[in-house]
Amino acid sequence: MLGINVSPKETIHLLALHYQTRGMQKHLLITADSTVVTINAERHSFKTKAIQWKKILKTMEQVKLNSISRLKRPSTKSFYDGAMAAQMEVITSKKTYVSIDFDHTQAPLMLSKTIAMMKASLKDASPKVEF
Repeated sequence: MLGINVSPKETIHLLALHYQTRGMQKHLLITADSTVVTINAERHSFKTKAIQWKKILKTMEQVKLNSISRLKRPSTKSFYDGAMAAQMEVITSKKTYVSIDFDHTQAPLMLSKTIAMMKASLKDASPKVEF
């Protein structure tokens, strides 16, 4: 199982989380097979555990992909460098969906469980990475 069916012929292949502000960029890319964390120019790659991928996909069951670009941002601290600007990207077999920009400390409710599970998948990573 590579991904979850989000429509009859659409399967999630990659989930990405991007954080950035002046002087700092963080990227977390997760597929069924691999996890890549890039912090500025430092890149770490790990094998994605099947159980973690399934847990992440389970959190996506309630996410309406067509609406993630129109979600309401809970706060706007990233407008004045009070938080990193964040964005989530979902690549499926049919289309790439990109969320609104939001503060890295406060994701839209619809995305918060998935983002928490994506970050939790790093807890056993070696070497240890903070995202």
